[in-house]
Amino acid sequence: MRVLVVASRFPYPLQKGDKLRLFHQIKSLSAYAEIYLYTTSVVDVSDEDKHELSKYCKSIKVFHLSQAKMLSNLTQSILTKLPLQVGLFTAKPIQNEIKEFAEANKIDHIYCQLTRMAENVKDLPYPKTIDYMDAFGFGMTKRAEMGGILKRLIYTLEAKRMKKYEAEIYGKFDNHTIITVQDKERLELEQNDVVIVPNGVDTEYFKNHGGILDYDIVFVGNMGYLPNIDAAKLLVKKILPKVNKNLGRKLSVLIAGARPSNEVIDLAKYDNVTIGGWMEDIRSAYKNGKIFVAPIFKGIGQQNKILEAMSMEIPCIVNDDVAIGLGLEHDQHCLIANSVDEFVVQTIRLLEEPILYTNLIVNAKELVMSKFIWSKQTQGLVDLIGA
Repeated sequence: MRVLVVASRFPYPLQKGDKLRLFHQIKSLSAYAEIYLYTTSVVDVSDEDKHELSKYCKSIKVFHLSQAKMLSNLTQSILTKLPLQVGLFTAKPIQNEIKEFAEANKIDHIYCQLTRMAENVKDLPYPKTIDYMDAFGFGMTKRAEMGGILKRLIYTLEAKRMKKYEAEIYGKFDNHTIITVQDKERLELEQNDVVIVPNGVDTEYFKNHGGILDYDIVFVGNMGYLPNIDAAKLLVKKILPKVNKNLGRKLSVLIAGARPSNEVIDLAKYDNVTIGGWMEDIRSAYKNGKIFVAPIFKGIGQQNKILEAMSMEIPCIVNDDVAIGLGLEHDQHCLIANSVDEFVVQTIRLLEEPILYTNLIVNAKELVMSKFIWSKQTQGLVDLIGA
């Protein structure tokens, strides 16, 4: 079987959730089918990165999106009333290239990651699967609650367009996937037989080999992503001072991850707070923290960072949405907190109760090993495509 995978970003290196998800899905699918990869990219893709994907792909084609082309696409999306993030990746040259690529390689099935690329493949005469991944319309609504008036207006409009588009595009695809039950329920569809295909974690890569714990608290993520920015600010400005006051000492905090915004970088001015930014090996951030505190209240999708932390044997404090999305139980696999004060209480508990600390590490690791191996998580996609 020949599967054409179409995506808006080249899935390597693995700095973002959509790249991580697609890379491991391609890796798993390649055991059952020949994979042909077509992606757009706003940056030049190195030969080294292409080589990493060539291990699993029969052929790779990348369409470079210049700033001029992106501006043109964006203007067209405003006129056509497409969601901006769909219009940005929609263009006739892209559609023509995908059509030619599919025909030349006698494709049997198209797997489209994200609605961003749906316009480019929706009318092609092949069986098709779309991965919504997250409920982006709902996510735009949540983002509209953050920032100033202009941002709220833009995100409110984008949320309206995206929710409509998510429903319109449904009938153009034979199969539909998404990452969590919550996101499936957030899609505003008349018919909803969307299949849950969760993420996994590379437990061999994210393995704790021991070392010095330099920081009391660690938080890792794409630090240019608004929900993560909001979580970092909440951790440093609201949670940390109360924990310090209760403990009578100042805890050390490491915040690490790609693309830190100016707001995140500015958090370094607070005592004992280190902003690590992009790290070549993100495991060095995880293994240097005693506990992982993630006050993420406005994110969507599945939090890969929690799986990675648990695999690295770091106990986690999360909110209900994150815990439900991963099937985690309070006091069993993690601690759950749904407000600043609750995060304070649970952080202190974890620092002062060694038995609880150890039990969470053991139980979370067992859960990850039994449930969240990538090959197990992607089997649903393999079955759906019929590879």
